Amino acid sequence: MSTSNEEKQTTIRRMFSYLIPFWKGVTLAMVSMLAVAWMNLIPPWLTKVIIDDVFAQRDWGMLHTIALVLIASYIVKYVAMYWQHQISHVVSEKVVLRIRTQLYEHLQSMSMRFFRERQTGEIMSRVVNDTEALRDMIAHTANIFVTQTLTFIGIGVILFAIHPMLACLTLLPVPIMLFLTFRFNGRIRTINVRIRAQLASINARLQDNISGIPVIQLFAREREEARTFKGENSEYLDAVVHGVTLWSRYGPLMQNMTGIGVVTVAWYGGFLVMEGTLSVGSLVAFMTYLWRLYWPITEVTNENERLQKALAAADRIFEYLDETPEIQDAPGARVLEPARGQVAFESVRFSYHSGDEVISGIDLEVQPGEVMAIVGHSGAGKTTLTSLIVRAMDPTQGRVLIDGCDLRDIRLESLRRSIGIVAQETFLFNASIRDNIAYARPEAETAEVIEAARAANILDLIEGLPQGLDTVVGERGMRLSGGEKQRIAIARALLKDPPILILDEATSSVDTESERLIQESLGRLLVGRTTFIIAHRLATVRYADRIVVLKDGQIAESGTHDQLLMDAGLYHRLHTAQIS
Repeated sequence: MSTSNEEKQTTIRRMFSYLIPFWKGVTLAMVSMLAVAWMNLIPPWLTKVIIDDVFAQRDWGMLHTIALVLIASYIVKYVAMYWQHQISHVVSEKVVLRIRTQLYEHLQSMSMRFFRERQTGEIMSRVVNDTEALRDMIAHTANIFVTQTLTFIGIGVILFAIHPMLACLTLLPVPIMLFLTFRFNGRIRTINVRIRAQLASINARLQDNISGIPVIQLFAREREEARTFKGENSEYLDAVVHGVTLWSRYGPLMQNMTGIGVVTVAWYGGFLVMEGTLSVGSLVAFMTYLWRLYWPITEVTNENERLQKALAAADRIFEYLDETPEIQDAPGARVLEPARGQVAFESVRFSYHSGDEVISGIDLEVQPGEVMAIVGHSGAGKTTLTSLIVRAMDPTQGRVLIDGCDLRDIRLESLRRSIGIVAQETFLFNASIRDNIAYARPEAETAEVIEAARAANILDLIEGLPQGLDTVVGERGMRLSGGEKQRIAIARALLKDPPILILDEATSSVDTESERLIQESLGRLLVGRTTFIIAHRLATVRYADRIVVLKDGQIAESGTHDQLLMDAGLYHRLHTAQIS
């Protein structure tokens, strides 16, 4: 078996594994499908009985009985089809819910590196569009495949019971049709993988452009971006047309091959009737069954394209689910509670995939409650150093410890609950101000939220809004200014009340008045916490207990503001340049 076939079978097995928890519903649906298949076999046989027996003997009683049996069969078929469709759709919704939830939860565990290397729109396409394709397969395609396969088997048995030789001639095209189907599957699946990848690329481009609309308009790049977006869609169109072309060759070919069987039965069956070795009723029933024999093949052929699309989507979903989280709890990891706030770096080195070291042998110890400022040129490794504290990534060499415990031996959830971050680019959810402030503590009382807002110098603004705390801030907080968003982030950190705090350029992109308000609120936030302050504006770190100056991923200088100015080193040069 080829690798592609092995992968296909693995994908199908994994898909079936999601049906196991719903085995009761699946079993009832299968029974319903079996009932539908059986009911499909009754009318042609009764047609044979009517022609050969009822008409020949003018048996009115049997005619009435056959009519009642037909009515009963249609009633049973209706009930069976109802349960078949009802259960299969409910099961498909539950399976998609389970897969989509599992995929979302798995994405939550992935490292920052995973999201840096992928576009948001592409990830969204896998979570939404690809799982949607699985719903169609379970609700419709699986139904048709099972029902029509059972019907095909039942009709095949009846045809051999009526006339074995005629049945053999009738089934001659089937092996050829199966061979063509297997050849088609591999090619159409490859095309569908390409189509879904291109659709994900379109989603990624659209998401990126919508987020960047202000920049696009500011630089008058609308036409260029429209041209690029059209190019993405043209590539998608090419992939779709390729698939349609292949399908246009395959579908009609499969459907017209059924004509071989029809011609065979009409010619050879008519010859048998004229010879008297086959009754007219048997020939009519045979012809009717023949049409119903090829109908399952036609249905399966039509649904085969949807199946291949679903399998291509499943491949993309399982590709993400098979990604191992770079950062995860070690076996036996313990809970950090409560943390005192001592942080130590022991011979820490870190490099990205490129191989260039960003951090090169850092040894540093920060005591509980100490305010540590980290400064240096862009690219010196300041943000990377603090990212190691929250385990956004792990050191390539060395250890980072909190309260004497290696971070890799601490449960991630408890570690991150002990750390608060106020970043330069503040992210707010499209929710109310109350929800954003209380994000880390949803159970917080309104009085606590108000107190945190007051301490962050944002309460006056909130009280001036028509809906107060219930005001929705918009996507990424777009209805607020940069300074207002920063103060809400500070209120969020105050309410969380973490023993360790990281301030990453918290005042670098706001006006003077906003900076003053933020600095006042930060003064309250720093009290009693181990704090790391990353800043380019050296005026914001002059009162830190200690300042560490990074250069090329190493500690170049360390001391207080006054000590570093007296040393006349890198810090002095940075300070002088900013004053100038």
